[in-house]
Amino acid sequence: MRKLSHLFAALLTLLSFGQEAKATHAAGAELVYTWITGSTYRFTFKFYRDCSGAATAPLGVNQNTATGLRFCYYNSCNNVTGDVGAVRPALYPGTNVPNGTPVSLGCPGFPTVCDGGTIPGYEEWIYEADITFPSQCDHWTVYTSVNARNNSIDNLGQNPGSKVLRVDATLNNAYAQGNNSPKFTIKPVPYTCVNTPFTYNNGAIDADGDSLSFELAYPLHNPNLQDNQGGCPGAATVPIDYAPNCTGCADTFNNVDNPFATNYTFSLNPFTGQMSFTPIVQSENVVSVKVSEYRNGVLIGTVIRDLQMIIRPCNVPPPDVIVDPASVYVGTYINGQVEGCANQPMHFCFNAVSLPNRILVVDDNHEFIDNNITVTYTNQATDTVTGCVDWLPTTADTGLHIFVVTVKDSTCEPPGIPITNTFTIPIHIWPATEVLIMGPDTICPGELVNLIATGGADYVWTVLPGGSVGSVNDPNADSVMVNPTVTTTYVVESTINTYCDKNRDTITIVVRQPPVFSLGPDFTTCVNNATQLNTNLVPVTGTNYSVTWSPSTYLDDPNSNTPVMNPDGADITYIVTIIPDGFIPCGRTDTLNVTILQGFDVTNSDTAICIGDTVYVNATGDTRYTYTWSPAIGVSDPTIVNPYIVPDTAHTYIVTATYPGCADSIQLFNIDAQPVPVVDAGPDEMIVCRGSRTQLNATYTPSGYPYYTLTWTPGTQLTASDDPAPVFIAYDTTMLHFVVTTPAGCKGEDSIKMNVVPNDFLEVSQDVTMCPRDTVQVFVQGNGTTPLVSVLWLQDFNYLSDPTSLSPFVSPIASASYAVVGTDINGCTDTALAQVIVKAAAIIELPDSVVIYPGESYQVDPTGNCLYFTWFPPMGLSDDKIANPVATPEVNTRDYVDAAAETGCATRDSIDIILAPDSYIDVPNAFSPGSQPNAIFKPVY
Repeated sequence: MRKLSHLFAALLTLLSFGQEAKATHAAGAELVYTWITGSTYRFTFKFYRDCSGAATAPLGVNQNTATGLRFCYYNSCNNVTGDVGAVRPALYPGTNVPNGTPVSLGCPGFPTVCDGGTIPGYEEWIYEADITFPSQCDHWTVYTSVNARNNSIDNLGQNPGSKVLRVDATLNNAYAQGNNSPKFTIKPVPYTCVNTPFTYNNGAIDADGDSLSFELAYPLHNPNLQDNQGGCPGAATVPIDYAPNCTGCADTFNNVDNPFATNYTFSLNPFTGQMSFTPIVQSENVVSVKVSEYRNGVLIGTVIRDLQMIIRPCNVPPPDVIVDPASVYVGTYINGQVEGCANQPMHFCFNAVSLPNRILVVDDNHEFIDNNITVTYTNQATDTVTGCVDWLPTTADTGLHIFVVTVKDSTCEPPGIPITNTFTIPIHIWPATEVLIMGPDTICPGELVNLIATGGADYVWTVLPGGSVGSVNDPNADSVMVNPTVTTTYVVESTINTYCDKNRDTITIVVRQPPVFSLGPDFTTCVNNATQLNTNLVPVTGTNYSVTWSPSTYLDDPNSNTPVMNPDGADITYIVTIIPDGFIPCGRTDTLNVTILQGFDVTNSDTAICIGDTVYVNATGDTRYTYTWSPAIGVSDPTIVNPYIVPDTAHTYIVTATYPGCADSIQLFNIDAQPVPVVDAGPDEMIVCRGSRTQLNATYTPSGYPYYTLTWTPGTQLTASDDPAPVFIAYDTTMLHFVVTTPAGCKGEDSIKMNVVPNDFLEVSQDVTMCPRDTVQVFVQGNGTTPLVSVLWLQDFNYLSDPTSLSPFVSPIASASYAVVGTDINGCTDTALAQVIVKAAAIIELPDSVVIYPGESYQVDPTGNCLYFTWFPPMGLSDDKIANPVATPEVNTRDYVDAAAETGCATRDSIDIILAPDSYIDVPNAFSPGSQPNAIFKPVY
């Protein structure tokens, strides 16, 4: 059955989306703002929804542009009105926490209505929108409203469940453009127990350090009973009256000390916003707190927090927070307030206490006051928790700060309500007294000084012993005029408070004496003449002087009493300022005029010329100098600044300018007088043989100059083109030029013609052939171009009749080449070869003699290479022209044969044919049949 009722409630919620929300769920709200730029402000609406209500939180325009919540505004200057749609983000701005998260989770085992329990529970919803106001006005009102308040509210009359919850915020952008409204650092909704003293503070702070004032305000309601979903109902608003009296009690509600049933124990501290009361009946009550902020006494804005106080029948002892006065240093704890001082570290501790065995969890809002505050807690979750605060406030933190300590009793006894009390520890930061001098803290005798004291009030000025007593015109003013005649220390003390150890300050006015000095008479000096200057200062013991020479031109130290001047330019006037101990008003000046002889200037640079040339000196100089040139060799006038010079060799010429009392001024430049060389390349013409190598021998004077450049052109037939004695390799007739130059271009040159004659002038006889042991003649002669002087045959002198003959006889035993060298009238040589071919000799071989028997014949069969034969005598021969005739002599005969080979060479041989007187028969005694040569068996004779 319970599940069914939940489903039915959900269906009712879905059906209500398209209708005007009339559910009773508005448990609290606030509207605050932050300045963005110009007249643009970001407004933040925090809505606290009672989870017991039937409806959800209002939609933003980002969920429904037609019915989304809107922020409405108007002014009192020219009745401008307008509205903007509010955005309901998915997450709390700057966090990962979902929008609409429950404010309190309840105690373990006792969930709130938001989580399905019975204890009242509330969600926090945030809406944002930027408003750019079209003009500046001293009273803008921005408001929004949500329908409707809870039916269960006990301290409001006229059916509170039908009332719209409205909250306003005002701002003054005519006086305080850029202001940020106060913000609330403690979240509602607070719970407490019947008949139990309770304290609560919304933790309002102001980021701009403006003064805050707190008061109760009547809860607001839009008269037409509409909320701001989809439009603005108009500027009219109606405060809601309290209920006529307390049900079951004799209380009459009012907006001062009994806004709900407290038996008139309710109080609201207008300076801290701390609320305290003792509720007397179980109830749910609306309390509306208005926070006004002031700047320099001008109201610049207000915000309202509308919240509920939940009173339940329970018995939770109230905790207490007690500051430990002994723990406070750099300040004090007085009248329930911690007093501190700007720019001084402060420290104090407090104890949150309850009955034994209670479980206390303590928190605070220090991070909303200043990021530099640190709070350290010990013994959390016990019945006594100690917190210690450390802070170094700055001058910007001057004023009152509401430090709110939240003590939650987490014992959580039935009915399971986590009771949270808030306690306020006001922290007031006093400015430190400072003496600021509007003018110098050092003066000259007779000067009047204005001293201004800031940071306090109720001043008392005194003079320390040794100073000018009576020199303060008004010892109780914050701005005094003093006229000390000697160094005086003034003391100012602020008597408005004694909490800070800086309520007293001192300043010493030092009376300085002007310096006494003299630069002496004006004088004359020369350029580049170091001269020490002197201020001739008469110092006062204990005084430090700053010296400034102006301009600092030519000076080695423009802040010295005795600088060294090394001038290199025009005349100059020095103004010297000397200030005692850095105090400019007591400084004094003096002037020194220095006439500077400008010396001279030689613009000639180092140069190189040829001996005999003239160099003109380009120079200007002051005529009051005496000039001397060294060396004087070649100088037309060594006593003037711009002579001309005809040097005889290389010199460094130095010119010295002299003036009495000045160091000599010197300038110099180099003249490199280079020789003009005289060059001899050799004879004008030379005849050389082609292919020959001839060494040249050029000369030049003077020869000792080391920087000559030597050049032969053309250099193609020379072994080196920069050598005075190169080797000429004869190919073609050439005119050679030899040039010798110096770096300055001093030049000498000469030429030599190399006539190249040919060396191919020998002619020899054609190839000669001969037979061995013969002798032939070879011939050599000139070709008629140039006369032939001599010849020399180089080979086979043993077979050569005369090696110097033009036609010698040769008798080589084999073919040979005879080399001959000829020399012509120019001494050129040529070579040639005479070929002598020795043909193959004729060879024939015959036996010296043979013996035949009468009647026999003999066939001659000579051997050799002969082809042609002639036999003599021809008688008895079968043929006298063949190689092997048959001889049948009748008597002993010597036959001669003349034979010739194919080469034409001939030879002779002979054979004796002898007739034996007897005949013989020889019969063999054996033979071998069928086997040559003994295959025939016959007698041999």
